Amino acid sequence: MPAARGERTFGGVAPERRLLPAARLGRASLLSVLLVAAVGLGAAPDGARPGPGTLVIPRSPRVLVFAPHPDDETIGAGGLIFRSTHRGAPVRVVFVTNGDGYEQAVEQDFHEQKPRDTDYVEFGEVRRREAVAAARHLGLHRGDLVFLGFPDGGLAQLWQDHWSRTRPYTSPYTKEDSPPAPDGAEYDGQDLASLVGRELRTFRPTVVVIPHPYDAHLDHATASYFVIDALDALQAAHVLPEHVLVLTYLVHNPVWPSAGTDRDRLAPPSRQNIPDTLWTETDLAPAELAAKEGALGEYRSQLPMLGDLLRRFCRPNELYGRVKSGLLDRIAEVH
Repeated sequence: MPAARGERTFGGVAPERRLLPAARLGRASLLSVLLVAAVGLGAAPDGARPGPGTLVIPRSPRVLVFAPHPDDETIGAGGLIFRSTHRGAPVRVVFVTNGDGYEQAVEQDFHEQKPRDTDYVEFGEVRRREAVAAARHLGLHRGDLVFLGFPDGGLAQLWQDHWSRTRPYTSPYTKEDSPPAPDGAEYDGQDLASLVGRELRTFRPTVVVIPHPYDAHLDHATASYFVIDALDALQAAHVLPEHVLVLTYLVHNPVWPSAGTDRDRLAPPSRQNIPDTLWTETDLAPAELAAKEGALGEYRSQLPMLGDLLRRFCRPNELYGRVKSGLLDRIAEVH
């Protein structure tokens, strides 16, 4: 979850308005990625809230989950991760940032009114440890987790203004300009795209789970851009097959999800609110929901500020959006 939730949103402006001026129409190598999205999903009147279809996962899946911050993997896909691991499917989770730039949480956790850069670095380590503890509830081991360590709250800057390796970005929180991992990478878009591509290439997933491109948090939206861009390049080079199932999860939205109990189903957002998306859902068995709740409980640094939001995703179902291929094409053509 966020660096400072609520600060880096689109301010009520539809996220696609931020994306489209920079995007351009181009090759259609992603057209078939979500072709399966239309199967079995009927049309609904404009602006209506259609009932979600049933999520169907390919046989013998290899599931690769991208999380902008530690806890997003559990919020968006905790039940699916637990189900996959307990059926013997390979699962890997890639954390794009360590979530070290959440100022209010750092102030509370370290009892510092003016946190120092070293406090933010240490807080990132706290969140990494929480992620490892949460993963155990979901049937994952430390070796199933990848921490890229890119700047919390800075992914949009890498995509827009610091793409080149000659212009690395410096985190205003940690004061670092490179990840802690010894990859020789710096905080720039090219290096992040390369590392995302490496994870896709080495794991060779059949199912990729990413944040929704219209998530109101810029780290979430931009993390999806990097994955879509890397996936497109690998498919165009015939390194990965065209038919990779791409599922998206939504976390941040001004009017969604509504409050409810753990017995109330999570309904999809309206088409007016989140366009270009066909929603599917999967029911969570009691053990799957319990595992998700247990994993979220490990994120103790987030609970004082965000406990209500986390609880809103502890429902008897999980939702996954299949984004229309035209939007994916526009994203993939930006860089």
